[in-house]
Amino acid sequence: MAITTEAAVLRAVGEPLSIEAIEIQPPAHGEVILEMGAAGICGSDRYVIEGAYPVEPPAVCGHEGAGVVAEVGPGVQSLEVGDSVVQIFKGPCGTCRNCLRGLKTFCPTGMDGSGRLRDGTYRMFDQSGAAVGTHLGLGSFARHTVTPERHLVKIADGVEPAVAALVSCGVSTGVGAAVNVAGVQPGDAVLVLGIGGVGAAAVMGAALAGAERIVAVDVKADKLALALGYGATDVIDASAADVADAVGELTGGWGVDAVLLTPDRVRPEHYETAIACLAAGGMVVQVGGTSHGMESIPISPNLLLAQRAIVGTTIGGPDPARDVVRWIDHYLAGRLPLEKLITQRYRLDEINTGFADLAAGRNIRGVIAMCSDRV
Repeated sequence: MAITTEAAVLRAVGEPLSIEAIEIQPPAHGEVILEMGAAGICGSDRYVIEGAYPVEPPAVCGHEGAGVVAEVGPGVQSLEVGDSVVQIFKGPCGTCRNCLRGLKTFCPTGMDGSGRLRDGTYRMFDQSGAAVGTHLGLGSFARHTVTPERHLVKIADGVEPAVAALVSCGVSTGVGAAVNVAGVQPGDAVLVLGIGGVGAAAVMGAALAGAERIVAVDVKADKLALALGYGATDVIDASAADVADAVGELTGGWGVDAVLLTPDRVRPEHYETAIACLAAGGMVVQVGGTSHGMESIPISPNLLLAQRAIVGTTIGGPDPARDVVRWIDHYLAGRLPLEKLITQRYRLDEINTGFADLAAGRNIRGVIAMCSDRV
């Protein structure tokens, strides 16, 4: 039986989202209907709405969500009604070469921006009967949505939905960049450049891994102050100091063992700063996308001869489902204070305000609470 719910619909690229009543058809084979608890306001969604990332309107966007299974379609084996779940936009097939090598994040069978589900059809329809896509097969910005089973991870009951939602993307990306990709070890020195949602999570990841010195860099004093509460030992205001000189003073001239580039957009000067701060044998991890038109890394290859490395990452590691459970376990054990990342909560009808706050840099992470009032 179809259900009627409420969703934030992208009607045209670059336009505010429209809060509308949406009809959801029953789930097809391998799909479930979710009652959403919360959805994170991620920078990637902002770029979808603005047109930098592909999308076919009308569509319900959102890829960072958590909820409860409300209905199970035929063929679903791992989930039951009532299960708490986190959405992941990389839903690996489990059988391709990359999956079999443990590189499930890079499974080539992911969803696209068409809004269609895996059988090429839609489950959401507006009040005129026109099809509405779910971006990446998720559609997190709705009170209910349809999601393929392989894009869901079952988690322990009782985890706050707002926290669980962030683990689906931003937390896994930042924490994973430090733990999985940079391989931060006890006693290391780490530099995190850019303290947004992902950068803040990277600071927490470095602290979780036992880094002795964690240097947070940003141009906003309020974000630097928050970084100290996330585990940073030192902060540098990049608008008031030369970052490389400051890192040299903090480390006795040795530099840091890892640099995590987590700004909204990585620019050429960020790479120059990273290499200038990096110790011999260290690693630069590019976590965010690059600025428009940046097609090459603007440093001399000779600077890598001190056994320095440069790598990139998507979602902070090779297995997103494994890490969702892993980071939530650390949260429940008190080792990852993820609730501190949430600096503002919004109702669904306040979602455009949330994106405006994101663009203005007013939040570490904003979250849509799918109840009538903020929670």
